Amino acid sequence: MKSLKIALIAVLVSPIFVFTTGCKDDTVPLPPEDTTTVIVAQIDNRFTAGFDKYELEIDANSTYAYFRKADGKTIIQVKGNSKAKGGTPIVSGNGEVEIQIATKDVGVFRQADMDDVTLEIATGEGVKREEFSYDDNSNIVVEITQYDSVGGFLIGTFSGTLKANLNSRDIKNGEFKVERIKDQ
Repeated sequence: MKSLKIALIAVLVSPIFVFTTGCKDDTVPLPPEDTTTVIVAQIDNRFTAGFDKYELEIDANSTYAYFRKADGKTIIQVKGNSKAKGGTPIVSGNGEVEIQIATKDVGVFRQADMDDVTLEIATGEGVKREEFSYDDNSNIVVEITQYDSVGGFLIGTFSGTLKANLNSRDIKNGEFKVERIKDQ
């Protein structure tokens, strides 16, 4: 009889264990959040010279823009190094851009419209350094899309046909994003 009482108590108590182990409102814990740091290299300073594409990782000490009070020009300097990536047409080497433009405004400025704008590009170093400069037929186009106050950014695009000795080189797909430092 004692065994029967124990068996009866076990049968009566067992549903409690079955039904109390989980509840309809219980939430399933979410998997832990992935905290892996992902570094995305955003290239804001680039240009294509002929068929050579340069995506510059800038030299922060040599990349800036400022307004020169003496002649009313904005000077935009970009210097950096481009590193080829496997399977891409990006060229490895140094790249430098200098734009001088008589404005402190956003807009599209064209040499053909008699706007006071110049563009110079240099690539490579040492004996492989090439310098391209403007002339009266360079057809330079600079668009400034953002012109912040000191401490902000100048952002825009550029293109043109520049000369290197007797040869010319098409410069296209030029982009810049540089910090504006104090006026000079």
